Amino acid sequence: MSYTVASSFDKFVENISLTGDRKETAAARKDRIISLLSNSFTILDAFATGSIPRGTALKTQADLDVMIVVHWTKHIKDKSPEKVLQEVRDALGEYRTNVRKNGQAVTLHYQSWPNVDIVPVSRAKNKNGSVSHYDVPNMHTGRWLESRPRRHANAIDAKAVQCGNRFKPLIRMIKQWNKAHSELMTSYHIEVLCLSIFDSGLSDYSWDVFQFFDQAATLAQSPLPYEGGYADDYLDDHDSREEVLTRLETARHRAGDAWYLTYNGRNQHESAIEIWKQIFGEKFPAYG
Repeated sequence: MSYTVASSFDKFVENISLTGDRKETAAARKDRIISLLSNSFTILDAFATGSIPRGTALKTQADLDVMIVVHWTKHIKDKSPEKVLQEVRDALGEYRTNVRKNGQAVTLHYQSWPNVDIVPVSRAKNKNGSVSHYDVPNMHTGRWLESRPRRHANAIDAKAVQCGNRFKPLIRMIKQWNKAHSELMTSYHIEVLCLSIFDSGLSDYSWDVFQFFDQAATLAQSPLPYEGGYADDYLDDHDSREEVLTRLETARHRAGDAWYLTYNGRNQHESAIEIWKQIFGEKFPAYG
């Protein structure tokens, strides 16, 4: 419990953030995945990606993404995304698996957190031999999506340098809000919105969170271009986009009210903390 909005946000960050360095766990599980799949696939490269290595994951919530770059001719040519994902599941037949909800990975379940989302991909190269992008399966659409995970991770790190050490915790806060309110948005979309919205130092979480909702409510009204595609292409119908906009508008009004209660010497921390708790849910500390 806390008596000021500032201390409440500090405790909130602690409540939702991972502790310790997860790189060792990520490396060990990546190597295990390669070992399990190497008898069935020609693996050209493999690397951990996703919100855990980017430092934007919620405590105990995100799975570890491992991209497995497989030989295109042997394993992907003339095959549908669904077929390739099923072949990954077949290769892991003696283990507990399922296809991730977004239809882009096979989840391998572990007894201890985190589970691993295995993303089988092929790589496209530029004329100079460098990797242009990776083609990721989407079972729901039957298409292969272009992905540039390393470039996205570098963009997150660069923005954290530009905006300061509050940038990544702010992303985690917005993900926690999303989780508390039906989880309608993807983590990737939230990260891209944060990249688009913030461009300078962050110093007051209450104001910065309001700024996110204020600008995101506008940006989410139309498709958001990013890295040769759209960060919000999962909002592929009017109703789903309207649902997200409704959540963002509600959060914008509440965050504005909460910020106003402590702005310019008003010091109504108890009332503000109550509203912030409505926005973020049980992980945000109560007043006291």
